[in-house]
Amino acid sequence: MFAGSDSDRPLTAKGEKKTQQIARRLLDLGIEAELILSSPLVRARQTAEILLEVGVAPELIISDLLAPSGSLQEWLRWLSHWRQEHAGALMAVGHEPNLSHWAELLTCGKALGHIELKKAGIIGLKIPETDPLGNSQLFWLTSPKLLLSGRGLA
Repeated sequence: MFAGSDSDRPLTAKGEKKTQQIARRLLDLGIEAELILSSPLVRARQTAEILLEVGVAPELIISDLLAPSGSLQEWLRWLSHWRQEHAGALMAVGHEPNLSHWAELLTCGKALGHIELKKAGIIGLKIPETDPLGNSQLFWLTSPKLLLSGRGLA
């Protein structure tokens, strides 16, 4: 058992294997990104590095924006700036409950506690360039178990 702080806890061997399987499955489904933006915490960074190695995206940026202390408003400012030069998809690797709360704020305008993102789960959001809070669209939410089973997926 890991004795250090939670922010320094690495992925387990099982977690690494599952992440590699998920990354390959994303590629099988044609899901790629222009950039992976990741929290600096060890597990998130390792997850992002696996996604990069498998080829889900050609670039990785480690950013405090996705750390547990990150702010949705700061991330949205960063996203707005990034979009000025990029049109591709962005993959964010972060933490719970932040990502679920942010997804609800973006889609519903408030965090209701209805979206639950499992470890290594995938959520897809279409975020408009202007006025994203409450106006974004959830187009995909899946658990790793469902993703790897292939059930209900193209």
